[in-house]
Amino acid sequence: MHVSDVTSRVLTQLRDAGDYPDNPTLNAADLVPYFPGGCPDEAPEGWPLDTVDYEAPHASTICPGCVESWRADHLVSQPRTVPAGTPLALMFPWVALRPVPATPANGSCPVDTDPAPAGTSA
Repeated sequence: MHVSDVTSRVLTQLRDAGDYPDNPTLNAADLVPYFPGGCPDEAPEGWPLDTVDYEAPHASTICPGCVESWRADHLVSQPRTVPAGTPLALMFPWVALRPVPATPANGSCPVDTDPAPAGTSA
C-alpha cells in the first residue's frame, strides 16, 4: 500500500484538552489517517517518517478495530474521505486567550477600553 491510497481521515482531540490551555500540543486537534481495512503493521510506502512517526499500528493511525480504544481518551470524528494530496496528519494547536485584567498593576485604566461615542451629530 502507498500513502496516496490512504483516502480517509478522522479528527481527534484529547478529551481533557481544556486542562492544558498553555500547551499547544496537548490541546491540539489532529487530523489522523483512517484505515478502513485495519491499521498496517508497518508504515505504508511513502509515509513521511521525517514528520509523522509510525511507531506501531494504532499509535498514530485509526481503524475500525482500534477506534473505540482511541475514544477512551480522545474525541474522534466519523471517518471522512479527503481529496487527493491531503496531508496524512495535521495538528491544529490553540492556546487559550488570557483574560485582560480590569486594571493594570499600576492601577491606571487600560488604554482604549472605554466605549467610543456613537456620534455627535443629531
